[in-house]
Parts: sequence; C-alpha cells; structure tokens
Amino acid sequence: MTSSSGSSAPGSFSPSSSSPVWAVPRGTEGIRIMVDGGVARGMTTRECLAGTGLDPRDLDDETAQIWAHQEFVVIRNLLGRLGDRPGLGAGIGAHSTLGRTGVIGFMMLAGPTVRAALDRALPYLALSPTHLRFSLEEDAAAGTDPGVAFLIAADDEIPADVRTFVVERDLAGLAAAFRGAQIDVGIAGLETTLGPESAVILGEAWGLTGDEVRPRAERNRLVLTRERLDERLPQGDENTAKLFERQCRELLGDRLARVGVAGQVRSRLRHERESWPSMAAVAGDLHIDVRTLRRRLAAEGTSFRRVLDEVRHHRALELLALRVPVAEAARELGYSETATFTRSFTRWEGVAPSQVLRAAEPGGEQGDGQY
Repeated sequence: MTSSSGSSAPGSFSPSSSSPVWAVPRGTEGIRIMVDGGVARGMTTRECLAGTGLDPRDLDDETAQIWAHQEFVVIRNLLGRLGDRPGLGAGIGAHSTLGRTGVIGFMMLAGPTVRAALDRALPYLALSPTHLRFSLEEDAAAGTDPGVAFLIAADDEIPADVRTFVVERDLAGLAAAFRGAQIDVGIAGLETTLGPESAVILGEAWGLTGDEVRPRAERNRLVLTRERLDERLPQGDENTAKLFERQCRELLGDRLARVGVAGQVRSRLRHERESWPSMAAVAGDLHIDVRTLRRRLAAEGTSFRRVLDEVRHHRALELLALRVPVAEAARELGYSETATFTRSFTRWEGVAPSQVLRAAEPGGEQGDGQY
C-alpha cells in the first residue's frame, strides 16, 4: 500500500487527494533557512531576497506568508552568487531543524511512532518548507525485500533550473532535522534522480556510503527498515499528536480559504518558468474539472484568463526591469508573436514595452527597444 493514498488534506479539492505542495502560501521557514545558509557563505540578507518582494523584516514576522515562486527566486539568487554546484543545496539544508518546520514538526515529534509521525505529516506537506511530494510505500511489490519500505520524494513539480538544489536541500534537511530530533527511521539506502556527486553528498547526510547510494535513478526514494516504523519516538504521545494534527488541519484550511482558488491558480502560473499551463492542466493539478474551476473562479469575481493576464503583466515588468529584450520577453511569457505581447503590454501600462525597456537601460531613454 501507499500510506498517503488514503489521506486527504483538509482544504483539498478532492477527498481522495491532497492539494499540490505549491498551491498553499506558507510561512517564511524555508526562506529563513536559505538566508541563513547564504549569509554563512558571504551573502547579505538583501542579496538573498532580491527580486522576491520581501523585506528582511518580513523574516521576523511570524504571520508573514509567502508563495513557492518567491522561494525559487531566493534559490536562483543563491545559485547565481554561489555557483550551481553539487552540494550547495545539501549544505543549505543542513541548517534545518524539525522545530523550524513549525506545528507540523511538533506533530511529528509527538509521533508516537515513526509510522504514525509520517502518516500524520504527509497530508500537510504544504505547511512545511519542503517542495518535494513525499509518500510512503509499503507494498511488498515495490521492492524485492519484504523487510523494507520506501519514502518517496517526488520532484516533478519543481522547475528544472532549481530542482537539483531543492532535492539536495530538502533531503539533506530532512536528515538534519531527524538527527537533531533523535528520530531514527532506519535508512538503509538512497536512490536519487541526481548525479553521482550530489548523490554521494546526500548519502553522507544520511550516513550512507558506497552501494547504499544509487544516483540517476528514476525517482528519489529512501529505503527504510520496516521494523523501525513501529518503534516509539523519544517524545511520542498520541494525545499530543492529535492536538497538533488538529492545529495543522485548521491552519491548512485557513490558508486555503483565504487565498481561494484564484490564489492557487496564480501560484501555479507564477512558479512555472518553462511553459504556461493551460486551464485544463491547472484544473488537473487542482484535482477538479475545467467547469468546476471556471465556476469557482467566477464565484471569486475573476476568471482563468484574467488571472493569467495579471501574472503575465507582473512577469513582463520584472523581465523588462532586467533589460530582457522585448522579443525574448514575449517568448518567455508564452506569446507566439511579439506584436501580440506589445498590444497586451500597451493595454496594461499605456505605453509600449520598448519604451519601458529603454527607460531601464543605462542612460534612461537610450537603446532601441529591440524587437
């Protein structure tokens, strides 16, 4: 069986599936971990946060909420300044603790067993700093050894340019968090989609070496010793775990209710850099059909086209501020023709994108606004 398959995160659109990890605004825990790692490597907090729309003071606000695309911007800042090299994500992840994950971390500490802790946490991943989608496989058919289970960490929802960093950060961070909380899940092996250098570094984070680590696998999965799953945790208490579980349910429901469907669609559109998903694709991600998505957006006073237009407008301003040529910006925004983008931008801003681009060039109005 897959332990998480029967779980449903409150606030999800379907009783048989949880909301996408990226679909819910979250606290600043993940960004704070990355800023700590960046500062430890010579960056400033403002350099880490550049382009996110966040102020350093936001990191001290326990009520502040962010979206996935803002975390990806921080990762790109780290990669740009420190270099996209094997081990960077794992090193940043080492700054993780279970306590820094908030209420979901305390729920896991209360267990009372490793299995119970994992089963309780999986439906509420959107409340944690991770962007991997975890699930627990215990079906004997999943492996040749009936004495093992697999903790799957799917990375297919993560943009390709930050995927290696996120896999390293989240898996190494989980190892650091478990180690700090004295939780031994009996890891016997690691398979990862990453290359050999990253795989070795991740293996070391879990105390694994040699043949226990397999790089370039089809998916990321940790091999667990099944007998460890039913061992009690040092601070395990069923009643306390239930209390924290109720808090997780209420927190997730509150966040979903406040952002609504439009907020979740907006996040989906903003976090994807390689393509602009169709309405049908977004509806599928949210586990509803297109008619239901259209109806719910209308109930919130908007539409898919309007949200898409808003996201494109915001992204266009970001690209032009970075002095990206108009034709290149049009392609990144999903326009088949530059002229179509120019008409849309003129409708948004009242001026052509070439004028904004010229204003962004050194010397103000210099430059030809390349089309």
